[in-house]
Amino acid sequence: MKKIFLVLGVSLYCIFDTSAQIIHSHNDYEQKQPFSAAYNLGFDSIEADLYLKDGELCVAHNQKDISIERTLRKLYIEPLLAKIKENDGYPYPKKKPLHLLLDLKTQGKEIMQVLDAQLKPYKKDLRHVKISISGDMPKPEEFQNYDKMFSFDGRKNLTYSKEAFKRVYIVSASITDFGKYWAGKESLPQEVSEKISVFVNEMHAKNKKVRLWGTPNTKIGFETLKALKIDLIGTDDLPLLRNFIDSLK
Repeated sequence: MKKIFLVLGVSLYCIFDTSAQIIHSHNDYEQKQPFSAAYNLGFDSIEADLYLKDGELCVAHNQKDISIERTLRKLYIEPLLAKIKENDGYPYPKKKPLHLLLDLKTQGKEIMQVLDAQLKPYKKDLRHVKISISGDMPKPEEFQNYDKMFSFDGRKNLTYSKEAFKRVYIVSASITDFGKYWAGKESLPQEVSEKISVFVNEMHAKNKKVRLWGTPNTKIGFETLKALKIDLIGTDDLPLLRNFIDSLK
């Protein structure tokens, strides 16, 4: 197991096995080649923001960017199903799974209905794809009303019943929940890293993965997330993160 040591403020953290964390394509639909760019680099997790337009699920960050030509079905589900067919039931060769994070921007209940209708026919094909619902998602007490093919993106400050928490795959928070915006050009302040560590340890004790959003696309940023044992390391710069991970092997 390869280890790297990084000083954060005055604290020393030990980075654990580089294969234990997940590289995540943040707002993947904004890439020049949605899905395929991240897939070809072997990313473990891909994110798409969803809007509902004319009964179709469109991927876009803002309403002004919605195009009926850019749908979840066309950009993600169809190419993913093709890869699954190629790889004997798995998204990747060698039985490697994939995490798909779907961020519902508005009209969450309506989007869930369309998602259920579109994806349930492929439930068996998608059995090695972990689908997490984020954004305008159902309330925790409503999780049980949805097919078990859907997991949910937990929130740091929400309270969950035991049954609802079983449906949570990851627990997410903004890095600004722990301190001021951090550009990732210098070490993260120690008081911030300590607060994040408490959160990570608490979630790991409950067997939940952790994601931070609003993190920088820098080598220091990636090193810091590694050191803090953040499970999903997200980026908009796919080659930069891929090269960073490969350099640790």
